[in-house]
Amino acid sequence: MNSKKTMNPVPVLVLLAIFAVAHALSEPTIDRVTFSGDLPVSGKSLLRGSGLHEGVSIFMVSSNQVRDAVASNLKAEGYLDCSVGVVWPRWGVEAYEVKINVIPGRQSIRGGFVFTGDTTLSVGELTSLCPIEFGAPISPVDTASFTSAITGSYANLGYLRAQVDLQLEAFSEDTSDNHRNLQLSVSSGSRCYLGGITVTGLVDVRRQVVLREFDVNRGEPLNMKKMREGLSALYSLGLFSNVQIDYNGISQGLDTIDVVVNVTEQDYIEVDFASGYISPEAVFGSVYWKRPNIMGNNQMLRLGGTYTRYIASDNSGNEFEPQIVYEEPWFLSTRWTAQLKLDYYYLQRVNQEERSYGGELNLSRKFRSIWRFTTGYRIERLRYRSTQEDSSEVVQDWINSARINAGFTRDSRMPLMNPVRGSWFKIAGSISGGIAGGNLDIYTANSEYRLFLPLTGSFVMAGRAAGSVANGYSGNTSIPPNDRFYLGGGTTVRGYGFQTLGPEDSEGNPLGGNVMVLGNVEARFDVIGNLGAVLFCDAGGIWTEVQQISTGTAGFGIGAGIRYNTLVGPIRLDYGFAPTWENSLKKGKGLFCHRAGLLGKHGSLLLSGSQRWLLLLLCFM
Repeated sequence: MNSKKTMNPVPVLVLLAIFAVAHALSEPTIDRVTFSGDLPVSGKSLLRGSGLHEGVSIFMVSSNQVRDAVASNLKAEGYLDCSVGVVWPRWGVEAYEVKINVIPGRQSIRGGFVFTGDTTLSVGELTSLCPIEFGAPISPVDTASFTSAITGSYANLGYLRAQVDLQLEAFSEDTSDNHRNLQLSVSSGSRCYLGGITVTGLVDVRRQVVLREFDVNRGEPLNMKKMREGLSALYSLGLFSNVQIDYNGISQGLDTIDVVVNVTEQDYIEVDFASGYISPEAVFGSVYWKRPNIMGNNQMLRLGGTYTRYIASDNSGNEFEPQIVYEEPWFLSTRWTAQLKLDYYYLQRVNQEERSYGGELNLSRKFRSIWRFTTGYRIERLRYRSTQEDSSEVVQDWINSARINAGFTRDSRMPLMNPVRGSWFKIAGSISGGIAGGNLDIYTANSEYRLFLPLTGSFVMAGRAAGSVANGYSGNTSIPPNDRFYLGGGTTVRGYGFQTLGPEDSEGNPLGGNVMVLGNVEARFDVIGNLGAVLFCDAGGIWTEVQQISTGTAGFGIGAGIRYNTLVGPIRLDYGFAPTWENSLKKGKGLFCHRAGLLGKHGSLLLSGSQRWLLLLLCFM
């Protein structure tokens, strides 16, 4: 007997019912956002920071959140008396529409100032602290910043309890004039003086190391700016993992304040290592051992060396420079830093060779936070051999050399590892022989200027201009290879091979020169996240004499690259070529480099003296 199977409709109906319920219970989303009223700026600008946009879940934002964000954006444009209403859609409607009504009111524009109360700071000094330009909109953020700047300036004079009352004058009856004067009343209160500084938590570091970083003496007005600078300086020493400052007496209304500095020492030994390549023609490796605070006064001892291997088939060779460095901060209880260095230098290439050993003493001091002066004296014993352009060879046997050097630097770059603003400037010179002593008569002069100019938040122009001269005098015409200048490669003129610009011997090997001129311009812009791109133009040349300087013998390179920002600076990948050469694209050079033209691994191995912890930090250098 044949039987026919029939489908049970119950499971199908159940599935359809579940689907219908799930669809009904799905999260509704905003279909439309509409504005009404007199909008002084675009609706998109008003919604900034609110989280509201078409397609967002109705449960992800609230009417209060939207109202507060729109009002805040209006006030940032100077509409301080604005009114915002938000109509939120009801559950289950056909279209979820958010309606926002805006009544901006009159825009507050900065007018003049009316000062009353304390006159410790002059009207001009107070006016200079205002972040709002005349005629610009007044925002709550700017008025709060102005108030904070005034109280901070009074605190730097010891008036830690200064009170500032900032009010806006009412609008004039003329509705076409929205200027409002700022009424400012200052009450300085009593002045606070430093009673003394107590340091707690010290184990191996001397108390004087902490105290000397605070440029405030007992009985002087308590300058909070100097106290903040001292706190920052303590952290920069690298001796403390934590520093906390307590001011006893402020809350009690006392005029004499006792300061307690609580520190937590970190005792460690640091090992820095690096490896990579300078260019396809040269690889390097280095290891440095560093021990701070060797005698409790923040003295530093560093030992190590750098090895470079030149792997060009026609001019291979080796370069090795070990050294021992001892550094004494606050030399003879002054703000000068002294550094004693002993080193050995060895260079061996097909057409050049140099060996030397010696020592030098350098003194440096920082002025006004961005200026630094350095001077020093070096003595060494050296020998060298070098092939000349005419294929002749100069050989100088072991001789004594002495050198006096001095220079100024000015550094206002921000941030230091990957600057986007500020500048760096150096001018320096040295003389060997003559008044310095020794048998090698040479003088050098060099200068360099770097500028970082932000055009927008994501676009920065960067430039460098540099020039150097090294010449003999009193009949000396020979310059040791290590004192000559070289150009070409990832950190100088991109698009040219490593050290290929300038004089060469008959075999095409670089000889270096006595005169160097270099210029670089870069346009840097962000792409996404930490990834950026750059367009660059480089030019420079090496010559034997100043009279030989010519654009015809200089190098010119252009190209593009990418950047990836890390905590230790950007990793770079550049491609440059020399458009003034024949077959220029064939002369292009792909260069991997980071900051100083190196791509390799760098690490710091910190050995804790108290807990014997090992911390290994690996990153690109």
